[in-house]
Amino acid sequence: MGLIRRRGYELRPIGAGSEAAFIERAHEIVERHDAQTRDDVAFLTEKYRAPVFGRVRVWEVLEKLALCIDPGDTALGCVSQLTHSLQVAEGLQRNGISDPDLILAALLHDIGKVLLLTGEDPANVGGCNSVLLPSGEGAGLASCVVQWNHDEFGYSRLKDHVPDHVAWLVRYHSARLADYGHLMDARDRQYYEQYYGTFTEIEGQSKALFGQPRTRIEDYRALIDEAFPEPIPF
Repeated sequence: MGLIRRRGYELRPIGAGSEAAFIERAHEIVERHDAQTRDDVAFLTEKYRAPVFGRVRVWEVLEKLALCIDPGDTALGCVSQLTHSLQVAEGLQRNGISDPDLILAALLHDIGKVLLLTGEDPANVGGCNSVLLPSGEGAGLASCVVQWNHDEFGYSRLKDHVPDHVAWLVRYHSARLADYGHLMDARDRQYYEQYYGTFTEIEGQSKALFGQPRTRIEDYRALIDEAFPEPIPF
């Protein structure tokens, strides 16, 4: 592709193969995540048991998502996680969902990706999760060993501060739950049927390279401050 001139600007193509290189690296990251073992989960759980950022306001953590780009997510490319969170919040509202709890879940669901700012391997931050060690039938997902990523990190920080179903969505929105209905307890089944399908469908459909949100994170300041009036360990 040659040089393009428009309105006095010169538009030059990015180096050949850059998109392909991003996709290739993303696939490698996903493969490493999918190869996680129970030992890896135990190690990461212990590694991040204590606060990483100290006691901070959740609002400030959300703002940090503007600096976070998931190199394993080809659907978003170089779109920031803050932009994606706004995409999801707007996607819910376009679909007639105005429940403040679900808007809160949209804003918080990827908050664990701030680990990308700490130097953690992206394979331990992104990706979809599978069950590595099932519990007994009907014993509940919380009794299973599930692969570890931003879901579990975010859940561990938020679970004592948000409604239970919001925490559950943060914890399992990246999990392949369609395969694990037999492991769910009554609580899991309720949340799965009531929230999971709709939320994850809109979350996936909202991902867009050029889906610029009309809202800004400041538009949700009151919602975040109401949910988290004080700093929390993060």
